[in-house]
Parts: sequence; C-alpha cells; structure tokens
Amino acid sequence: MKYILTIIMLFQMVFSISLYDVYEDADPMNGYDKYLILDRDIIYTGEIGVYEGNVFIEGNGAIVDLNEGVGIWIYADENYPANLDIEHVTIVNSGDNALTFNGTATGNISNCNFIFNEFGIQIMDETDITVKNCNFINNNQFGFATRGTTTSFELTYCNFWQNELGCGGYNENC
Repeated sequence: MKYILTIIMLFQMVFSISLYDVYEDADPMNGYDKYLILDRDIIYTGEIGVYEGNVFIEGNGAIVDLNEGVGIWIYADENYPANLDIEHVTIVNSGDNALTFNGTATGNISNCNFIFNEFGIQIMDETDITVKNCNFINNNQFGFATRGTTTSFELTYCNFWQNELGCGGYNENC
C-alpha cells in the first residue's frame, strides 16, 4: 500500500486537475444537471459540495485525492433537493469523510474504492443512498458510518479491509 500511495503522489505532481473546476465546468447530460466525466490518466484534487441538483460523476477508474480536505459532500432539504450518483472512482486521502450525505440528500455509489480516508462514507439525517460493489480499505476510522435513526441505505456486495475501528469497518446509529 505504501508503494501505491507513493505512485499516486508522484502522478499527482505531474497530472492533476482540480475536481472543483471539473464540477464547475460540467454540463447537463442524460437527465443530470451536472455530468462530470473523469479521465483515468488524471488525478483530480480537492473537494466539492453539492447543495442542489442532480449530479453524476462518471469516474472511468480515475483517482480523486482529497488532500486531507473535507471530501465530497451532498446536502439537501425540501426546497433544494440534491442527488449524487458516482461510479468507478477511487477516493483517497480525506481528512474527514470521503463522501458525506446530509439532510434529505440521495445517491447511488457503485464500483468505487475508498482508501486512506478518515471515514469512507458517512450518512446523516434523512438521507437515502445505495452503495454497491465498493471497497473500503485502510480508512482511519470506519469505512461506512450512519448517524441517527432516520437514514436509509442499502449496502450490497461491498468489501471492508483494514479499517481501524469497528467490526468489519462500519458502524450504525452512533
């Protein structure tokens, strides 16, 4: 794993683009308000916040290095609904949560890797997400965590390896 992190850091110095810039430049497509298409040969850096709209991140095997920032977070309420669907992305190096869903946010996460984050995914409030075929590896606390009793989630075909806390790398209603 040390070698993988070293390689990621070297590539980042040469081939990196701000994830926020890609988010800001994204156009609507396929029923989404913002449709981000990432390139597997580029490392994307930084974090984004989704406050409203329907967003899709087509990862194509790309790496998002959060540089120990707050991660990618989605917040919605009844006046400003927000949804994030994301697939085929490896998210690394968050100082907090790689993905955070708050309020009434929704989302579908599939075929993603969450490596070397504080938490992989954390959901709170009245969120509703589906997580499928994802790997949670070497996260400092939990791979997947829920806060509160009104969250709704489906977690299927996921793997949890060497996350520091918890039985299997996840916790619920803490």
